Amino acid sequence: MIKLSIVLMLFSVGCYAQQKQNNIDSIQTTEIFDLTDSNHGTLKFYGSEVADLFTKEIEESFKGVLKYNYISKPHNGYTPGFVRASPENQGWCETFWTRDGGTFLRELTQWGYLKHACLTANYLMMHVGKNGDGFYAFPEYFKASEKKSGSELDGTSSIIIALSDLWRALPFNDPFRQTIYQFLHKDSSPLRYLHFLTQKEPLLAGEGEFGGGCFISGKYYNVVQNYLCSLALIAGGQLESSHNEKTTAKLYLHDAEALQENMLKILQNKDDSSWYWCVEPHTMKPDTSILNHPINKGFGGILGVSCMYSDVLGLEPLSSAWKGIQLNENTFNKLLSFPLRKSQFEKYGLWPQFDVFRKGLSSGPSYGDGYALQTMLLYDKMEMADKSLKWIVNSTCNPIPEYTLHRESPYYFYERSYSPDALGKLELEEGCGALNLVNVSEPLKIARLILGVNNTINKVEIFPRLPESIHEAIAANWPVYTSKGIVRANISCKKTEKSYRVEFKTNSGVKIDVISVRLPCQKGFKRKTMKNVSEFVLETSLN
Repeated sequence: MIKLSIVLMLFSVGCYAQQKQNNIDSIQTTEIFDLTDSNHGTLKFYGSEVADLFTKEIEESFKGVLKYNYISKPHNGYTPGFVRASPENQGWCETFWTRDGGTFLRELTQWGYLKHACLTANYLMMHVGKNGDGFYAFPEYFKASEKKSGSELDGTSSIIIALSDLWRALPFNDPFRQTIYQFLHKDSSPLRYLHFLTQKEPLLAGEGEFGGGCFISGKYYNVVQNYLCSLALIAGGQLESSHNEKTTAKLYLHDAEALQENMLKILQNKDDSSWYWCVEPHTMKPDTSILNHPINKGFGGILGVSCMYSDVLGLEPLSSAWKGIQLNENTFNKLLSFPLRKSQFEKYGLWPQFDVFRKGLSSGPSYGDGYALQTMLLYDKMEMADKSLKWIVNSTCNPIPEYTLHRESPYYFYERSYSPDALGKLELEEGCGALNLVNVSEPLKIARLILGVNNTINKVEIFPRLPESIHEAIAANWPVYTSKGIVRANISCKKTEKSYRVEFKTNSGVKIDVISVRLPCQKGFKRKTMKNVSEFVLETSLN
């Protein structure tokens, strides 16, 4: 078992000491964010029609969100940095969901849209309110310029992780970097709130989509939410460690370890060693009426436990090598063994998002197909991953003819896809429709996982995972996190029938202290670690 303390040992950033900000209880900034800055990375895939379509879908959907969802100037009461859940006149278009906000902020940062990321981070920090316990805690969603708090722990946690990412990505002398740290470090911070909660209960009770589930009120110990909280605490520990706040860092690390241990004790289904979706806080037992609710039974969102570790711990399949890793695998296999899901995946590559809801014949590129494909990639299930990728790509560009979608581009990701077998069995509703925010964020993450550049800890890694339909991934001006700050690089990951090849070159010639590469080879994987390099070419044989 890899102790989480190793994470902090690896995370030693060369940065200056910070003054303690515990008593600062307001965030103020006069920063002007120039959104004309286009110094972001690009990523393209080659080798088949699927690769070409996926490239177009990623590019067009990202541009579409920035055009139609992203508020860059004050507009009808909306504050800059607000990101609509969907474009105007679509479902939930007047809201900015914090879970979606965290994941989209993550992608803005990881792709190098740093000015956009700063503006959104500024909105989130300025508009979150304090809860009854005196801590900043995020609500399920914001509207326009309202300021409020809530109990959406997965939103709070995903935002903590994304803010930590952005802090790491910004230049050392950027004043907004200190603003982020100030917000996450002070006594009333959302990180302090997570710590406060861990002192009261063995797990954290939250509400909403990843509490008891959609349509279910009340607070529950949810497996995805608690794992995401533990990851946020690890990210907070990394941040505090980089500021020589060792005591606080250890505190958060201990909290994260305790949450994960209690997940194993309380959220493990002992009958088959899989995860329970949630348990009732007072009894700490599963409520079968909740678990078997149509919105929860077979819900693909439970695979968040399998794929979220990559947001903090890196891209190695066993980076989250705690005892829960086997439960992740068992839960994935349990979902796959459900007859309808198994048949749909075998026929179409579709991973139904539910067993019962919408008759088990719908999915989407986030909590259904998206989490499933991320899990397949991270656990090196490459044959399955290719099948899943083909479905996502083709159903995006060419949904079943009977399904009417209102969208400007056929390359826009959308919330709800339907199996061809759904015809005549249920109404084909759009829901939130095209450019629904989380259904763009998760495919953006999928694209990054295929490229395989790890930007989560202070160690540069490249673990490409090219499905059969993608022969080459080429990233230009890609942001790579190093101890010297972000370094931009051009990267090519290419495979043929005979070999796997990575070419890497920093744009400025800056040398990277340490970089590790993992490539498939004839027998498993070959790993190589290099020091003080600005460019390299590595190739392995597949024969």
